[in-house]
Amino acid sequence: MTLQPWPSPARDHPLDVAIPGSVLAVEQDLRDKTYKVGTLSRLFAIYRVSTVYIYADEETSDSDVEILKDLLEYQVVPPHLKKRLVPVKESLKFAGIMPPLRLPNHSPPKRPLVGYIMDGVIDRVRGSQCDVFLGEIGVGVLRPCSGSAGQVVTVRISRVEGGRILLEPASWGKVYVGYKVAVERSLPALVEGLRAKGYVIVGTSKYGSVNYSALELLRGRPALVVFGGPAEGLLNELGRQAFDLLINAAPLQGTETVRTEEAVAAALAIINALSW
Repeated sequence: MTLQPWPSPARDHPLDVAIPGSVLAVEQDLRDKTYKVGTLSRLFAIYRVSTVYIYADEETSDSDVEILKDLLEYQVVPPHLKKRLVPVKESLKFAGIMPPLRLPNHSPPKRPLVGYIMDGVIDRVRGSQCDVFLGEIGVGVLRPCSGSAGQVVTVRISRVEGGRILLEPASWGKVYVGYKVAVERSLPALVEGLRAKGYVIVGTSKYGSVNYSALELLRGRPALVVFGGPAEGLLNELGRQAFDLLINAAPLQGTETVRTEEAVAAALAIINALSW
């Protein structure tokens, strides 16, 4: 079967990920933490993760939760809107070293092109129309508009007349344009809450199975993939009974430990291949 290479569709059923705030505990300075989050954000976007949940384990600090959340959210904001939407924060001091995600909504045109879909920020509301900031191509007029100032809207350039950019409401439809980020400090509560919604709960551990064909259980169902932290394995957080599937994504590992970002890369690649 031949697949369309890009842009890819969002998943029909969510593929969510849970990682502990302690994934940043090993790094001693903000620059190194930022670099690691950049790697994680690329992996989440490559494999079309729907929501990244940040939970707290014994090694998690409040500051690392904040840094992780801020940097992951920063990455999915379209670059041409970052200055408008992202406040100056210490946690983002080195955000520029993270690799760009290059999502479909991250590459606006250099000039107004009729028919082009892009994201903008509402600058001002005037009755049934809005002025929408579009980045370096300027401000367009959206009609009709029911949003409020500061809101992100997806628009299509309908006409360009006398220097005015006229917009109409649009949507990215089924195209994947990034993940959401949520903080759920209690992993057991997160797992049970999503299980009640019909999610398949997948754990990752060196004690897990290499019978990857079992992952076909994920086809047509939402799933949560849970990763442990650098100090304590996942099974120290939850017992085997908490998971519908427990997989070893790096069998016969040549290193004593597998870092969280390495486990994320291996596990999501396997899951994506079997359940896209």
